[in-house]
Amino acid sequence: MALRSLSLLTRPGRWISVAVPSTTQKSFFKRWASTKHDRGDSWLASMLSRSDSKESQSGLLSNTVTIFELQTHVVKPQFMCEYLKEMEHFVNVLSKTDSNSELLGSWTCEIGFQDTAYHLWKYSAGYPGLSQHTEIYRSHKELTESRHRRNVMLHTRKNEICLTFSFWPDPTPRPDENNIYELRSYALKPGTMIEWGNHWARGLRLRSKQREPVAGLFSHIGELHQVHHLWAYSSLEARQKSRDDTWQDPDWSKCVMHTVPLIRRMTSNILRPTPFSRMQ
Repeated sequence: MALRSLSLLTRPGRWISVAVPSTTQKSFFKRWASTKHDRGDSWLASMLSRSDSKESQSGLLSNTVTIFELQTHVVKPQFMCEYLKEMEHFVNVLSKTDSNSELLGSWTCEIGFQDTAYHLWKYSAGYPGLSQHTEIYRSHKELTESRHRRNVMLHTRKNEICLTFSFWPDPTPRPDENNIYELRSYALKPGTMIEWGNHWARGLRLRSKQREPVAGLFSHIGELHQVHHLWAYSSLEARQKSRDDTWQDPDWSKCVMHTVPLIRRMTSNILRPTPFSRMQ
């Protein structure tokens, strides 16, 4: 009989390792989640104790119909200034239509994948809202002309439709701030997303003393098994201090110890808000 070793977080600072037959993992998890003295306030336990055991993985990880689109544009260096003007024009025109969309944040990369722009769109109505936006996006004459002008300035572009982890704060505008942002992106091993969420539900509490956590997203359409964590800092020095302080907590090292084996690759990019970004 094949056994799989599983690490479970039972309460702050306490981990247990158990060997579970592969064929009975689901029933084991349900019994563990319903055990009162072990359940504590574990995020994994709260998910697995739901009455509807047929809920999808995305339904367990996220609790909202709102979806997000993360756009990545690799810009030809000589066109960056012109590109930003064209994007601002596009956003202004779109805001006057019935598009069910909201541009939350817009950034260019300062350290990392330079000459890259990132745009985070929000669709509060979910996929129907995205469909309405797409119809306007493709049929509106001025928007179509703007897209054509913009695309000439790009090397490549891609997007992902994402959901938010339920234990992260909802991404909201930050118009009156002056931040740099860090986008940390992780490609996870297939089948590890819920385990990732369980560990990060604990770890995020250690990083939430300031207003640093901005968004925790995972891909729903596009390149799958992707996680994006967006953080805000007043400066690179503030970022370094925050990370150094967090490492003083032994619970943080435990979080890292259990999440690193789940990662296939990761990147970190430091971003600057564009003038028209609602996250500053």
